Formats: sequence, C-alpha cells, structure tokens
Amino acid sequence: MSASPVLRRHWRSTSLAELNTALRHGLSSVDAFERATTASGSLLQSWVRGAQVVAYEHYPPADVIDLRSGAQFYYHAHRNHGDEHGHLHVFWHATASGRRRRPTLDRTVWKRTAPTHLLAIALDAQGLPVNLFTTNQWVTDGHWFDAARTLACLDRCSPGPVTGHEHACAWLTHFLAFYRPLIADLLVRRDARLHAHGPLADALNNRRLDVLSHRRIDWAADLDALQAEASRRGLPAPR
Repeated sequence: MSASPVLRRHWRSTSLAELNTALRHGLSSVDAFERATTASGSLLQSWVRGAQVVAYEHYPPADVIDLRSGAQFYYHAHRNHGDEHGHLHVFWHATASGRRRRPTLDRTVWKRTAPTHLLAIALDAQGLPVNLFTTNQWVTDGHWFDAARTLACLDRCSPGPVTGHEHACAWLTHFLAFYRPLIADLLVRRDARLHAHGPLADALNNRRLDVLSHRRIDWAADLDALQAEASRRGLPAPR
C-alpha cells in the first residue's frame, strides 16, 4: 500500500504549524504503540490480555471509559474481513445537542448523555491498524450527529490516562489527531451515503446499511509521507 491521497493533499495545503502538530501526533502515536507492545506484547493484547477472543464480546469486558474526557472505547471481533482480526469502537459521551456534561464524582455513568459513535479502527492479528470505518446509528445506538458535529466531538475525545490502559489511551489520542483529515473525509462520505438513501430517520435504521464509509490505511506509509512533506517544506524534525 501507499500513503493516503486524502492525507497527502491535506498536508500539502496546510500551514507549517498544523503540519508540525500532525507530525508530533504521528510520532507520539508510534511511541505509545511501542510502549503498549513492550508492556503487553501488542496493542491488541493490552485489551485482550491473553484471553480467547469470543465473537462480539467486549475487550476489556467493561470497556475503557474515561469519565474526565467522556471518551469510551472497546475492542471486539465478529467478522471475516480481509486481514482484520477485530476492531476498536470509539465513542464520546454527549448530550443530544452535542455538549459534554461532567459526571457526578461518585457515579460511573453520565447523566443525560449517550455514547456518540465516532468511528471504528480495524486491527490485524499483530495489533496494527489497517482500516478506518464508520457505522450506521442502528449498529451502535447513541445520539446521531452530522459530520461537522461528530468531528467536533472527535476533537474533544482525548482518553486517559485510564489506569491499566495508559499506553492505549495515549496511542488512541494521538492516532485520532494524526488521522483527523482522513476521518473528516470518512464522515462526509458517511453523510452523503445516508443522504442518497432517502429521509435521514429511515436511512439511520436501514438494516442494509451498516458500514457507511471506510478507508484502508498504511500507518507507516502515511507517517513517512508526512515526514517527507515536512522535510520538503523545511520543517525541523520534532525533538
């Protein structure tokens, strides 16, 4: 595979400051991934912890939930799709208007909120991310927001550190920021596909529409392309 054309176009036109931020997120995501691998054997094993993966079961069993940021994610496997072993569902808790409410300190749930699904990240058997995709509302429930509001939720989704999952939380935070331009494209294409299937309320419950948009990714190639663009534009390497 090669680097994402969507990312290449974005990085060619973005400011040096934004390019530098993307590069820092990219390198930090790799660093966190390596720390998770050192600690657990792989990113995937940081959630599974040697258990036999059972279809549709959540790993870890109670999900990774960060009450501070409103982020929630879990790993599971239930489909035979290329080199995918399973996928990570990423949520952000919001009210119906898209706002965030702080939880009560002595409670482990949010009041008047629901988990908004942002995207899913497919991993291979080694725990490497290989695909990004979006799903329809009936698949994950929760509030439904258009692409712009979902992206605003994504920008506030910075999980962790959650005890026992510090490296995975750091990886996800930086990974989402690194891939933000591609995720934005996925969300726009998600909404366009729904629009093509009639009234939104009907499309959101259309059982023939589950995965609405997806992109294969080559994480290493994308990071190489970003570093090459940064070098071409004379941006010093991050320290």
